[in-house]
Amino acid sequence: MAHRIGRGVVPLLVLGALVLVGCGDAEPATVTLGGMSATTTPTTAATVERPWGTVKRFPEMQKAEAPGVDDVVFAQEMVMHHEQAIELGTNLLGHQGLDDRVEATARYIVEDQRNEIDIMGSWLEAWEASAGGHDSHDGGAMPGMLPQDRVDAIATLPASDSQIAFLVAMIEHHEGAITMSQDYLPVQANAFTRSSAQHIITEQLTEIQYMENVVDDLCAAEEASVCPRR
Repeated sequence: MAHRIGRGVVPLLVLGALVLVGCGDAEPATVTLGGMSATTTPTTAATVERPWGTVKRFPEMQKAEAPGVDDVVFAQEMVMHHEQAIELGTNLLGHQGLDDRVEATARYIVEDQRNEIDIMGSWLEAWEASAGGHDSHDGGAMPGMLPQDRVDAIATLPASDSQIAFLVAMIEHHEGAITMSQDYLPVQANAFTRSSAQHIITEQLTEIQYMENVVDDLCAAEEASVCPRR
């Protein structure tokens, strides 16, 4: 699919509220769209604890709703984007002696983004689209996607440098996901992908602020070559 989402910018203050599933236990639900079925498990709570505080869970849609082309492209590209974030976090977690805040951040990001990939993959299946169908997409052209050598370096740098490099890379990566979500909103057609984009903007802005504060603390304690220049 060669179609790309336009590069409009939506002011963050006018994004509106998220569309979220309510609290309480729920059974897996099967939804059908376009002759295909997909099973999704609703969230059991509306919020979850993170190192940066209590945040909303990623939205799950309970009603099948036909997507537009931009909905499918957004979900496919965000799956691809999340996969790199998981790789960054996994590379960092191979180190010992990490700062507790950084280790917790990496673990939560890996867990969260795997969960979001599963949810988006379920809806791509229901939409008769493939979560792995990125052959016509240039992943490197997506905002925030990092060169592979920079991702690989997280695993090979000394732990003290790696944790700072991870945070700096993840901040840049999150900024790209926010841009992708802002670009999608003017052309959105599906309530699930709209609420997903709004969720990504809201949560990742909070994560960026938290990670920037940790970077400042770590770089104030030691001069590392990977510290950003202020």
